[in-house]
Amino acid sequence: MSDLSTGAAAPPAQTDPPPPPTRRAWLGLAVILLAAFMELLDVTVVTVASPEIQNSFHTSYAQVQWILAGYQLTFAAGLVAGGRLGDIFGCRRIFVVGVLAFTGASLLCGIASSGTQLVLFRLIQGLAAALMFPQVQAIIHVTFTRRHRAAAFGALGGVTGLAGIAGPLLGGGLIGLDLFGSGWRMIFLINIPVGVLAAVGATLLVTERRSEQRPGLDLVGTALGTAAVALVVFPLIQGRDAGWAWWIWALLALSVPAVGLFLWHQRALEKRSGWPVVDLALFRGGSFGIGLVVQFVSFAGISAFFLVLAVELQAGYEWSALRTGLAFLPIAVGTGLASGISIPLMPRLGKRLIQAGALVMALGMVALMVTLHTHPTDVSVWTLTPAGLVVGLGLGLIVTTVNDVVLAEAVGPSAGSAAGVKAMVGQSGNAVGVAVLGALFFGLLSSNASAATHDELTRLRSELKRLSVSAPDAAALERSLAECFTGQARITDRSTPLPACTELADQARASGDPAVPRLVRESLSAVRQQHFSYSMKSSLGYEVAVYVLVFLLVFLLPLRRLTPGARR
Repeated sequence: MSDLSTGAAAPPAQTDPPPPPTRRAWLGLAVILLAAFMELLDVTVVTVASPEIQNSFHTSYAQVQWILAGYQLTFAAGLVAGGRLGDIFGCRRIFVVGVLAFTGASLLCGIASSGTQLVLFRLIQGLAAALMFPQVQAIIHVTFTRRHRAAAFGALGGVTGLAGIAGPLLGGGLIGLDLFGSGWRMIFLINIPVGVLAAVGATLLVTERRSEQRPGLDLVGTALGTAAVALVVFPLIQGRDAGWAWWIWALLALSVPAVGLFLWHQRALEKRSGWPVVDLALFRGGSFGIGLVVQFVSFAGISAFFLVLAVELQAGYEWSALRTGLAFLPIAVGTGLASGISIPLMPRLGKRLIQAGALVMALGMVALMVTLHTHPTDVSVWTLTPAGLVVGLGLGLIVTTVNDVVLAEAVGPSAGSAAGVKAMVGQSGNAVGVAVLGALFFGLLSSNASAATHDELTRLRSELKRLSVSAPDAAALERSLAECFTGQARITDRSTPLPACTELADQARASGDPAVPRLVRESLSAVRQQHFSYSMKSSLGYEVAVYVLVFLLVFLLPLRRLTPGARR
Protein backbone atom coordinates (compact mmCIF):
# COMPACT_ATOMS: atom_id res chain seq x y z
CA MET A 1 0.00 0.00 0.00
CA SER A 2 2.86 2.41 0.74
CA ASP A 3 4.12 1.98 -2.84
CA LEU A 4 0.78 3.26 -4.15
CA SER A 5 0.75 6.34 -1.93
CA THR A 6 4.28 7.45 -2.90
CA GLY A 7 4.46 6.04 -6.41
CA ALA A 8 5.22 9.39 -8.12
CA ALA A 9 8.32 10.07 -6.07
CA ALA A 10 9.67 6.54 -5.83
CA PRO A 11 12.58 5.60 -8.08
CA PRO A 12 11.60 3.23 -10.88
CA ALA A 13 13.92 0.54 -9.57
CA GLN A 14 11.86 0.21 -6.38
CA THR A 15 8.67 -0.54 -8.27
CA ASP A 16 10.14 -3.18 -10.55
CA PRO A 17 9.15 -6.68 -9.46
CA PRO A 18 12.00 -8.92 -8.34
CA PRO A 19 13.04 -11.61 -10.81
CA PRO A 20 11.38 -14.99 -10.35
CA PRO A 21 13.41 -17.75 -8.68
CA THR A 22 15.60 -19.79 -10.98
CA ARG A 23 15.24 -23.50 -11.60
CA ARG A 24 18.32 -23.98 -9.42
CA ALA A 25 16.53 -22.25 -6.53
CA TRP A 26 13.54 -24.61 -6.81
CA LEU A 27 15.82 -27.64 -6.96
CA GLY A 28 17.61 -26.33 -3.87
CA LEU A 29 14.24 -25.99 -2.15
CA ALA A 30 13.47 -29.64 -2.92
CA VAL A 31 16.79 -30.65 -1.35
CA ILE A 32 16.33 -28.74 1.89
CA LEU A 33 12.71 -29.90 2.17
CA LEU A 34 13.92 -33.51 1.85
CA ALA A 35 16.26 -32.93 4.79
CA ALA A 36 13.49 -31.22 6.78
CA PHE A 37 11.20 -34.19 6.15
CA MET A 38 13.87 -36.59 7.37
CA GLU A 39 14.53 -34.57 10.52
CA LEU A 40 10.85 -34.01 11.42
CA LEU A 41 10.06 -37.66 10.69
CA ASP A 42 12.36 -38.72 13.51
CA VAL A 43 10.17 -36.88 16.03
CA THR A 44 7.39 -39.47 15.61
CA VAL A 45 8.87 -42.45 13.77
CA VAL A 46 10.07 -44.04 17.03
CA THR A 47 6.54 -44.13 18.46
CA VAL A 48 5.52 -47.38 16.79
CA ALA A 49 8.99 -48.90 17.25
CA SER A 50 9.14 -48.59 21.05
CA PRO A 51 7.79 -52.12 21.82
CA GLU A 52 10.42 -53.71 19.54
CA ILE A 53 13.20 -51.55 21.00
CA GLN A 54 12.17 -52.50 24.52
CA ASN A 55 12.15 -56.21 23.65
CA SER A 56 15.50 -55.93 21.89
CA PHE A 57 17.37 -54.31 24.78
CA HIS A 58 15.12 -55.36 27.70
CA THR A 59 15.14 -51.70 28.65
CA SER A 60 13.15 -50.09 31.42
CA TYR A 61 10.03 -48.12 30.60
CA ALA A 62 11.86 -44.92 31.60
CA GLN A 63 14.60 -45.61 29.03
CA VAL A 64 12.02 -46.16 26.31
CA GLN A 65 10.43 -42.85 27.22
CA TRP A 66 13.78 -41.10 26.94
CA ILE A 67 14.44 -42.64 23.54
CA LEU A 68 11.26 -40.89 22.47
CA ALA A 69 11.62 -37.70 24.50
CA GLY A 70 15.38 -37.07 24.51
CA TYR A 71 15.38 -36.13 20.84
CA GLN A 72 12.60 -33.61 21.38
CA LEU A 73 14.34 -32.07 24.39
CA THR A 74 17.71 -31.38 22.73
CA PHE A 75 15.99 -30.38 19.50
CA ALA A 76 13.91 -27.71 21.24
CA ALA A 77 16.75 -26.52 23.49
CA GLY A 78 19.22 -25.99 20.63
CA LEU A 79 17.01 -24.35 18.02
CA VAL A 80 17.59 -20.70 18.96
CA ALA A 81 21.37 -21.12 19.02
CA GLY A 82 21.20 -23.07 15.75
CA GLY A 83 19.33 -20.23 14.10
CA ARG A 84 21.86 -17.63 15.23
CA LEU A 85 24.79 -19.75 14.02
CA GLY A 86 23.19 -19.64 10.60
CA ASP A 87 23.11 -15.83 10.80
CA ILE A 88 26.80 -15.74 11.65
CA PHE A 89 28.39 -18.39 9.43
CA GLY A 90 25.84 -18.68 6.65
CA CYS A 91 22.64 -20.69 6.43
CA ARG A 92 23.88 -23.15 3.82
CA ARG A 93 27.10 -23.93 5.66
CA ILE A 94 25.37 -24.63 8.98
CA PHE A 95 22.65 -26.57 7.17
CA VAL A 96 25.21 -28.91 5.62
CA VAL A 97 27.01 -29.33 8.95
CA GLY A 98 23.71 -30.13 10.65
CA VAL A 99 22.70 -32.66 7.97
CA LEU A 100 26.03 -34.48 8.19
CA ALA A 101 25.90 -34.53 12.00
CA PHE A 102 22.32 -35.83 11.88
CA THR A 103 23.34 -38.55 9.43
CA GLY A 104 26.22 -39.65 11.66
CA ALA A 105 24.00 -39.70 14.74
CA SER A 106 21.42 -41.77 12.83
CA LEU A 107 24.13 -44.33 12.03
CA LEU A 108 25.06 -44.51 15.71
CA CYS A 109 21.39 -45.02 16.65
CA GLY A 110 21.11 -47.81 14.09
CA ILE A 111 24.08 -49.74 15.51
CA ALA A 112 23.47 -49.03 19.21
CA SER A 113 23.99 -52.06 21.43
CA SER A 114 22.10 -50.94 24.54
CA GLY A 115 19.24 -48.74 25.62
CA THR A 116 21.64 -46.30 27.30
CA GLN A 117 23.62 -45.88 24.08
CA LEU A 118 20.46 -45.31 22.08
CA VAL A 119 19.29 -42.59 24.48
CA LEU A 120 22.67 -40.83 24.18
CA PHE A 121 22.71 -41.01 20.39
CA ARG A 122 19.14 -39.70 20.21
CA LEU A 123 20.21 -36.68 22.27
CA ILE A 124 23.02 -36.02 19.76
CA GLN A 125 20.57 -36.49 16.90
CA GLY A 126 18.30 -33.82 18.39
CA LEU A 127 21.17 -31.33 18.66
CA ALA A 128 22.08 -31.94 15.01
CA ALA A 129 18.46 -31.36 14.02
CA ALA A 130 18.54 -28.06 15.92
CA LEU A 131 21.44 -26.94 13.71
CA MET A 132 19.71 -28.00 10.51
CA PHE A 133 16.06 -27.01 10.77
CA PRO A 134 16.26 -23.22 11.36
CA GLN A 135 18.38 -22.92 8.23
CA VAL A 136 15.59 -24.43 6.13
CA GLN A 137 13.24 -21.60 7.04
CA ALA A 138 15.93 -18.95 6.77
CA ILE A 139 17.04 -20.16 3.30
CA ILE A 140 13.45 -19.99 2.07
CA HIS A 141 13.02 -16.53 3.51
CA VAL A 142 16.11 -15.03 1.86
CA THR A 143 15.81 -16.92 -1.44
CA PHE A 144 12.17 -16.37 -2.40
CA THR A 145 10.01 -13.24 -2.64
CA ARG A 146 6.37 -12.41 -3.32
CA ARG A 147 4.06 -15.30 -4.18
CA HIS A 148 7.08 -17.58 -4.63
CA ARG A 149 7.86 -17.22 -0.94
CA ALA A 150 4.28 -18.13 -0.09
CA ALA A 151 4.56 -21.23 -2.28
CA ALA A 152 7.89 -22.21 -0.71
CA PHE A 153 6.60 -21.78 2.84
CA GLY A 154 3.44 -23.61 1.85
CA ALA A 155 5.56 -26.52 0.67
CA LEU A 156 7.46 -26.45 3.98
CA GLY A 157 4.18 -26.46 5.86
CA GLY A 158 2.99 -29.45 3.88
CA VAL A 159 6.24 -31.28 4.56
CA THR A 160 5.97 -30.45 8.27
CA GLY A 161 2.48 -31.89 8.51
CA LEU A 162 3.20 -34.93 6.36
CA ALA A 163 6.38 -35.77 8.26
CA GLY A 164 4.53 -35.90 11.56
CA ILE A 165 1.87 -38.15 10.09
CA ALA A 166 4.21 -40.29 8.00
CA GLY A 167 6.42 -41.13 10.99
CA PRO A 168 4.17 -43.87 12.39
CA LEU A 169 3.27 -45.05 8.87
CA LEU A 170 6.86 -45.32 7.64
CA GLY A 171 8.09 -46.72 10.95
CA GLY A 172 5.42 -49.42 10.95
CA GLY A 173 6.16 -50.28 7.31
CA LEU A 174 9.92 -50.59 7.82
CA ILE A 175 9.49 -52.72 10.93
CA GLY A 176 6.98 -54.93 9.14
CA LEU A 177 9.30 -55.42 6.13
CA ASP A 178 12.29 -56.24 8.40
CA LEU A 179 14.76 -55.43 5.62
CA PHE A 180 17.95 -57.50 5.89
CA GLY A 181 16.80 -58.60 9.34
CA SER A 182 17.31 -55.07 10.63
CA GLY A 183 13.98 -54.82 12.48
CA TRP A 184 13.55 -51.44 14.16
CA ARG A 185 17.11 -50.33 13.30
CA MET A 186 16.12 -49.50 9.72
CA ILE A 187 14.09 -46.49 10.91
CA PHE A 188 17.47 -44.86 11.70
CA LEU A 189 19.67 -46.41 9.00
CA ILE A 190 17.39 -45.16 6.22
CA ASN A 191 18.47 -41.61 7.13
CA ILE A 192 22.03 -42.26 5.92
CA PRO A 193 21.48 -42.19 2.12
CA VAL A 194 18.91 -39.41 2.50
CA GLY A 195 21.30 -37.30 4.57
CA VAL A 196 24.21 -37.75 2.17
CA LEU A 197 21.99 -36.81 -0.78
CA ALA A 198 20.72 -33.70 1.05
CA ALA A 199 24.23 -32.55 2.02
CA VAL A 200 25.60 -32.93 -1.51
CA GLY A 201 22.49 -31.38 -3.08
CA ALA A 202 22.56 -28.36 -0.78
CA THR A 203 26.24 -27.77 -1.51
CA LEU A 204 25.57 -27.75 -5.26
CA LEU A 205 22.16 -26.07 -5.46
CA VAL A 206 21.66 -23.71 -2.50
CA THR A 207 23.24 -20.27 -2.79
CA GLU A 208 24.98 -19.06 0.34
CA ARG A 209 23.63 -15.70 1.48
CA ARG A 210 25.05 -13.56 4.27
CA SER A 211 24.05 -10.18 5.55
CA GLU A 212 26.55 -7.34 5.17
CA GLN A 213 26.28 -7.00 8.94
CA ARG A 214 27.41 -10.30 10.38
CA PRO A 215 26.03 -10.68 13.91
CA GLY A 216 28.16 -11.93 16.75
CA LEU A 217 27.55 -15.07 18.81
CA ASP A 218 26.06 -14.32 22.20
CA LEU A 219 27.43 -17.25 24.21
CA VAL A 220 25.93 -16.12 27.52
CA GLY A 221 22.51 -15.53 25.95
CA THR A 222 22.69 -18.88 24.17
CA ALA A 223 23.44 -20.67 27.44
CA LEU A 224 20.67 -18.83 29.31
CA GLY A 225 18.14 -19.45 26.53
CA THR A 226 19.01 -23.13 26.32
CA ALA A 227 18.74 -23.49 30.09
CA ALA A 228 15.37 -21.73 30.13
CA VAL A 229 13.97 -24.02 27.45
CA ALA A 230 15.39 -27.14 29.15
CA LEU A 231 13.86 -26.12 32.49
CA VAL A 232 10.45 -26.01 30.82
CA VAL A 233 10.64 -28.94 28.42
CA PHE A 234 12.49 -31.49 30.60
CA PRO A 235 10.04 -31.53 33.55
CA LEU A 236 7.04 -31.54 31.18
CA ILE A 237 8.39 -34.61 29.40
CA GLN A 238 9.54 -36.39 32.58
CA GLY A 239 6.76 -35.27 34.92
CA ARG A 240 4.28 -38.13 34.44
CA ASP A 241 6.95 -40.84 34.81
CA ALA A 242 8.25 -39.13 37.96
CA GLY A 243 4.76 -38.94 39.46
CA TRP A 244 4.97 -35.14 39.34
CA ALA A 245 7.39 -35.17 42.25
CA TRP A 246 8.38 -31.97 44.04
CA TRP A 247 11.58 -31.57 42.03
CA ILE A 248 9.57 -31.51 38.79
CA TRP A 249 7.64 -28.50 40.08
CA ALA A 250 10.88 -26.96 41.37
CA LEU A 251 12.44 -27.14 37.89
CA LEU A 252 9.35 -25.58 36.35
CA ALA A 253 9.47 -22.80 38.95
CA LEU A 254 13.14 -22.17 38.16
CA SER A 255 12.24 -21.67 34.51
CA VAL A 256 10.52 -18.39 35.37
CA PRO A 257 13.63 -16.58 36.71
CA ALA A 258 15.68 -18.25 33.96
CA VAL A 259 13.44 -16.71 31.29
CA GLY A 260 13.55 -13.36 33.12
CA LEU A 261 17.35 -13.45 33.31
CA PHE A 262 17.57 -14.34 29.63
CA LEU A 263 15.32 -11.41 28.61
CA TRP A 264 17.24 -9.00 30.87
CA HIS A 265 20.52 -10.08 29.30
CA GLN A 266 19.12 -9.72 25.77
CA ARG A 267 17.85 -6.19 26.48
CA ALA A 268 21.14 -5.19 28.06
CA LEU A 269 23.11 -6.49 25.09
CA GLU A 270 20.78 -4.74 22.67
CA LYS A 271 21.29 -1.40 24.45
CA ARG A 272 25.06 -1.85 24.10
CA SER A 273 24.55 -2.29 20.32
CA GLY A 274 25.54 -5.91 20.60
CA TRP A 275 24.03 -8.94 18.88
CA PRO A 276 21.59 -10.73 21.19
CA VAL A 277 20.78 -14.32 20.31
CA VAL A 278 17.14 -13.27 19.82
CA ASP A 279 16.37 -10.01 18.02
CA LEU A 280 13.90 -8.42 20.46
CA ALA A 281 12.82 -5.92 17.81
CA LEU A 282 10.85 -8.75 16.23
CA PHE A 283 8.49 -8.68 19.22
CA ARG A 284 7.77 -4.96 19.07
CA GLY A 285 4.48 -4.75 17.23
CA GLY A 286 3.51 -6.68 14.16
CA SER A 287 2.71 -10.35 13.99
CA PHE A 288 5.83 -12.17 15.21
CA GLY A 289 5.02 -12.40 18.92
CA ILE A 290 1.32 -13.11 18.46
CA GLY A 291 2.14 -15.54 15.66
CA LEU A 292 4.40 -17.47 18.04
CA VAL A 293 1.52 -17.79 20.52
CA VAL A 294 -0.75 -19.10 17.76
CA GLN A 295 1.91 -21.58 16.70
CA PHE A 296 2.57 -22.73 20.28
CA VAL A 297 -1.10 -23.46 20.93
CA SER A 298 -1.54 -25.14 17.54
CA PHE A 299 1.40 -27.46 18.09
CA ALA A 300 0.21 -28.23 21.63
CA GLY A 301 -2.55 -30.24 19.98
CA ILE A 302 -0.77 -31.93 17.07
CA SER A 303 1.93 -34.20 18.55
CA ALA A 304 -0.20 -34.94 21.59
CA PHE A 305 -2.97 -36.24 19.33
CA PHE A 306 -0.55 -38.48 17.41
CA LEU A 307 0.75 -39.92 20.67
CA VAL A 308 -2.58 -40.86 22.23
CA LEU A 309 -3.94 -42.21 18.93
CA ALA A 310 -0.90 -44.51 18.54
CA VAL A 311 -1.24 -45.69 22.16
CA GLU A 312 -4.99 -46.17 21.70
CA LEU A 313 -4.54 -48.42 18.68
CA GLN A 314 -1.49 -50.38 19.83
CA ALA A 315 -2.19 -50.81 23.53
CA GLY A 316 -5.98 -50.64 23.48
CA TYR A 317 -6.79 -52.56 20.29
CA GLU A 318 -3.50 -54.50 20.06
CA TRP A 319 -2.84 -53.40 16.49
CA SER A 320 0.54 -54.08 14.91
CA ALA A 321 2.99 -51.30 14.13
CA LEU A 322 2.15 -51.54 10.42
CA ARG A 323 -1.60 -51.46 10.95
CA THR A 324 -1.24 -48.51 13.32
CA GLY A 325 0.80 -46.68 10.71
CA LEU A 326 -1.88 -47.31 8.08
CA ALA A 327 -4.42 -45.62 10.35
CA PHE A 328 -2.42 -42.41 9.92
CA LEU A 329 -2.56 -42.60 6.12
CA PRO A 330 -5.92 -40.73 5.75
CA ILE A 331 -4.52 -37.91 7.91
CA ALA A 332 -1.47 -37.73 5.63
CA VAL A 333 -3.68 -37.63 2.52
CA GLY A 334 -5.82 -34.85 4.00
CA THR A 335 -2.72 -32.87 4.98
CA GLY A 336 -1.29 -33.13 1.46
CA LEU A 337 -4.56 -32.05 -0.15
CA ALA A 338 -4.97 -29.06 2.17
CA SER A 339 -1.37 -27.97 1.63
CA GLY A 340 -1.91 -27.90 -2.11
CA ILE A 341 -5.11 -25.90 -1.70
CA SER A 342 -3.53 -23.44 0.75
CA ILE A 343 -0.58 -22.31 -1.35
CA PRO A 344 -2.55 -20.31 -3.98
CA LEU A 345 -4.96 -19.02 -1.33
CA MET A 346 -2.35 -17.67 1.10
CA PRO A 347 -1.76 -14.32 -0.66
CA ARG A 348 -5.51 -13.51 -0.57
CA LEU A 349 -6.67 -15.06 2.69
CA GLY A 350 -3.61 -14.97 4.96
CA LYS A 351 -4.46 -15.64 8.60
CA ARG A 352 -8.00 -16.70 7.76
CA LEU A 353 -6.60 -19.99 6.49
CA ILE A 354 -5.35 -20.70 10.00
CA GLN A 355 -8.81 -20.03 11.39
CA ALA A 356 -10.37 -22.31 8.79
CA GLY A 357 -7.84 -25.00 9.66
CA ALA A 358 -8.58 -24.68 13.38
CA LEU A 359 -12.32 -25.11 12.82
CA VAL A 360 -11.77 -28.09 10.52
CA MET A 361 -9.40 -29.68 13.05
CA ALA A 362 -12.00 -29.27 15.82
CA LEU A 363 -14.63 -30.80 13.54
CA GLY A 364 -12.32 -33.72 12.80
CA MET A 365 -11.80 -34.38 16.51
CA VAL A 366 -15.57 -34.38 17.07
CA ALA A 367 -15.94 -36.81 14.15
CA LEU A 368 -13.36 -39.10 15.75
CA MET A 369 -15.24 -38.97 19.05
CA VAL A 370 -18.41 -40.05 17.23
CA THR A 371 -16.50 -42.86 15.48
CA LEU A 372 -15.17 -44.23 18.78
CA HIS A 373 -18.64 -43.97 20.31
CA THR A 374 -20.29 -45.95 17.51
CA HIS A 375 -17.42 -48.47 17.10
CA PRO A 376 -16.06 -49.05 20.63
CA THR A 377 -14.89 -52.64 19.95
CA ASP A 378 -14.82 -52.95 16.15
CA VAL A 379 -12.88 -49.88 15.08
CA SER A 380 -10.86 -50.35 11.88
CA VAL A 381 -8.72 -48.38 9.46
CA TRP A 382 -11.81 -47.85 7.31
CA THR A 383 -14.02 -46.56 10.13
CA LEU A 384 -11.24 -44.12 11.12
CA THR A 385 -10.73 -42.85 7.57
CA PRO A 386 -13.46 -40.13 7.38
CA ALA A 387 -12.41 -38.47 10.65
CA GLY A 388 -8.74 -38.86 9.71
CA LEU A 389 -9.24 -37.08 6.40
CA VAL A 390 -10.97 -34.15 8.13
CA VAL A 391 -8.20 -33.89 10.75
CA GLY A 392 -5.60 -33.96 7.98
CA LEU A 393 -7.34 -31.19 6.03
CA GLY A 394 -7.35 -28.95 9.11
CA LEU A 395 -3.73 -29.77 9.90
CA GLY A 396 -2.63 -28.94 6.36
CA LEU A 397 -4.36 -25.55 6.43
CA ILE A 398 -2.66 -24.62 9.70
CA VAL A 399 0.93 -25.77 9.19
CA THR A 400 1.07 -24.52 5.61
CA THR A 401 0.10 -20.99 6.63
CA VAL A 402 1.66 -20.47 10.04
CA ASN A 403 5.25 -20.32 8.74
CA ASP A 404 4.52 -17.34 6.50
CA VAL A 405 2.52 -15.56 9.21
CA VAL A 406 5.09 -15.93 11.98
CA LEU A 407 8.13 -15.03 9.87
CA ALA A 408 6.50 -12.12 8.04
CA GLU A 409 8.73 -9.53 9.70
CA ALA A 410 11.91 -11.60 10.04
CA VAL A 411 14.35 -9.89 7.68
CA GLY A 412 18.02 -9.09 7.36
CA PRO A 413 20.65 -10.60 9.66
CA SER A 414 18.03 -11.90 12.13
CA ALA A 415 16.22 -14.24 9.73
CA GLY A 416 18.00 -17.32 11.09
CA SER A 417 17.45 -16.28 14.70
CA ALA A 418 13.74 -15.74 14.07
CA ALA A 419 13.47 -19.14 12.37
CA GLY A 420 15.19 -20.75 15.37
CA VAL A 421 12.81 -19.07 17.82
CA LYS A 422 9.83 -20.15 15.75
CA ALA A 423 10.99 -23.77 15.55
CA MET A 424 11.79 -23.81 19.28
CA VAL A 425 8.33 -22.50 20.15
CA GLY A 426 6.77 -25.19 17.98
CA GLN A 427 8.74 -27.99 19.63
CA SER A 428 8.01 -26.58 23.09
CA GLY A 429 4.32 -26.56 22.17
CA ASN A 430 4.66 -30.22 21.22
CA ALA A 431 6.17 -31.02 24.62
CA VAL A 432 3.52 -29.11 26.56
CA GLY A 433 0.73 -30.76 24.60
CA VAL A 434 2.13 -34.24 25.11
CA ALA A 435 2.50 -33.57 28.84
CA VAL A 436 -1.04 -32.20 29.28
CA LEU A 437 -2.92 -34.63 27.05
CA GLY A 438 -0.74 -37.53 28.16
CA ALA A 439 -1.51 -36.83 31.81
CA LEU A 440 -5.22 -36.57 30.99
CA PHE A 441 -5.36 -39.71 28.86
CA PHE A 442 -3.29 -41.97 31.10
CA GLY A 443 -4.98 -40.54 34.17
CA LEU A 444 -8.36 -41.58 32.76
CA LEU A 445 -7.02 -45.05 32.03
CA SER A 446 -5.94 -45.47 35.64
CA SER A 447 -8.86 -43.86 37.45
CA ASN A 448 -11.74 -45.40 35.49
CA ALA A 449 -10.45 -48.94 35.19
CA SER A 450 -12.74 -50.43 37.85
CA ALA A 451 -15.87 -48.80 36.48
CA ALA A 452 -15.04 -49.93 32.94
CA THR A 453 -15.48 -53.60 33.83
CA HIS A 454 -19.08 -53.24 35.07
CA ASP A 455 -20.96 -53.75 31.80
CA GLU A 456 -18.66 -56.49 30.54
CA LEU A 457 -18.87 -58.41 33.83
CA THR A 458 -22.64 -58.48 33.47
CA ARG A 459 -22.30 -60.04 30.02
CA LEU A 460 -19.61 -62.44 31.24
CA ARG A 461 -21.82 -63.61 34.10
CA SER A 462 -24.64 -64.38 31.67
CA GLU A 463 -22.37 -66.29 29.28
CA LEU A 464 -20.78 -68.32 32.10
CA LYS A 465 -24.24 -69.30 33.30
CA ARG A 466 -25.11 -70.43 29.76
CA LEU A 467 -21.97 -72.58 29.75
CA SER A 468 -23.08 -74.16 33.06
CA VAL A 469 -20.13 -72.82 35.06
CA SER A 470 -20.86 -73.08 38.78
CA ALA A 471 -21.70 -69.92 40.66
CA PRO A 472 -18.52 -69.98 42.86
CA ASP A 473 -16.28 -70.57 39.83
CA ALA A 474 -18.07 -67.85 37.87
CA ALA A 475 -17.64 -65.39 40.76
CA ALA A 476 -13.93 -66.23 40.98
CA LEU A 477 -13.51 -65.65 37.23
CA GLU A 478 -15.31 -62.31 37.43
CA ARG A 479 -13.16 -61.18 40.33
CA SER A 480 -9.90 -62.24 38.64
CA LEU A 481 -10.89 -60.55 35.37
CA ALA A 482 -11.61 -57.28 37.18
CA GLU A 483 -8.29 -57.46 39.07
CA CYS A 484 -6.36 -58.36 35.90
CA PHE A 485 -7.78 -55.50 33.86
CA THR A 486 -7.43 -52.96 36.67
CA GLY A 487 -3.79 -53.95 37.10
CA GLN A 488 -3.09 -53.73 33.36
CA ALA A 489 -4.65 -50.27 33.20
CA ARG A 490 -2.44 -48.91 35.97
CA ILE A 491 0.98 -50.17 34.94
CA THR A 492 3.19 -48.57 32.31
CA ASP A 493 5.45 -51.56 31.54
CA ARG A 494 3.37 -54.39 30.08
CA SER A 495 6.28 -56.77 29.49
CA THR A 496 5.89 -58.40 32.92
CA PRO A 497 2.74 -60.56 33.38
CA LEU A 498 0.53 -59.68 36.34
CA PRO A 499 -0.28 -62.39 38.94
CA ALA A 500 -4.01 -61.65 38.62
CA CYS A 501 -3.89 -62.24 34.86
CA THR A 502 -1.98 -65.50 35.31
CA GLU A 503 -4.54 -66.63 37.90
CA LEU A 504 -7.38 -65.71 35.53
CA ALA A 505 -5.92 -67.87 32.74
CA ASP A 506 -5.39 -70.79 35.13
CA GLN A 507 -8.96 -70.58 36.44
CA ALA A 508 -10.38 -70.50 32.91
CA ARG A 509 -8.40 -73.58 31.87
CA ALA A 510 -9.39 -75.41 35.06
CA SER A 511 -13.06 -75.30 34.04
CA GLY A 512 -12.43 -78.08 31.52
CA ASP A 513 -14.57 -76.39 28.87
CA PRO A 514 -12.47 -74.87 26.01
CA ALA A 515 -15.20 -72.28 25.48
CA VAL A 516 -14.50 -70.71 28.87
CA PRO A 517 -10.88 -69.57 28.19
CA ARG A 518 -12.02 -68.21 24.83
CA LEU A 519 -14.87 -66.32 26.49
CA VAL A 520 -12.52 -64.88 29.12
CA ARG A 521 -10.04 -63.68 26.47
CA GLU A 522 -12.86 -62.08 24.50
CA SER A 523 -14.23 -60.37 27.60
CA LEU A 524 -10.80 -59.04 28.62
CA SER A 525 -10.24 -57.71 25.09
CA ALA A 526 -13.70 -56.11 24.95
CA VAL A 527 -13.38 -54.33 28.29
CA ARG A 528 -9.91 -53.06 27.36
CA GLN A 529 -11.11 -51.71 24.01
CA GLN A 530 -14.17 -50.04 25.52
CA HIS A 531 -12.07 -48.51 28.29
CA PHE A 532 -9.44 -47.13 25.90
CA SER A 533 -12.21 -45.87 23.62
CA TYR A 534 -13.89 -44.03 26.50
CA SER A 535 -10.59 -42.50 27.66
CA MET A 536 -9.74 -41.40 24.13
CA LYS A 537 -13.16 -39.82 23.58
CA SER A 538 -12.87 -37.85 26.82
CA SER A 539 -9.31 -36.75 26.03
CA LEU A 540 -10.32 -35.44 22.61
CA GLY A 541 -12.25 -32.70 24.37
CA TYR A 542 -8.80 -31.18 25.05
CA GLU A 543 -8.10 -31.16 21.31
CA VAL A 544 -11.38 -29.42 20.53
CA ALA A 545 -10.63 -26.76 23.16
CA VAL A 546 -7.11 -26.20 21.75
CA TYR A 547 -8.32 -25.46 18.24
CA VAL A 548 -11.20 -23.30 19.34
CA LEU A 549 -8.57 -21.28 21.23
CA VAL A 550 -6.41 -21.10 18.08
CA PHE A 551 -9.39 -19.78 16.12
CA LEU A 552 -9.91 -17.01 18.68
CA LEU A 553 -6.21 -16.11 18.99
CA VAL A 554 -5.87 -15.55 15.25
CA PHE A 555 -8.18 -12.53 15.56
CA LEU A 556 -5.25 -10.79 17.32
CA LEU A 557 -3.07 -11.10 14.22
CA PRO A 558 -3.07 -8.25 11.67
CA LEU A 559 -5.00 -9.09 8.51
CA ARG A 560 -2.33 -9.54 5.90
CA ARG A 561 -3.57 -10.48 2.45
CA LEU A 562 -0.15 -10.17 0.84
CA THR A 563 2.88 -12.22 1.75
CA PRO A 564 5.78 -10.18 3.15
CA GLY A 565 7.71 -10.55 -0.07
CA ALA A 566 4.98 -8.73 -1.95
CA ARG A 567 5.82 -5.49 -0.21
CA ARG A 568 9.43 -5.45 -1.21
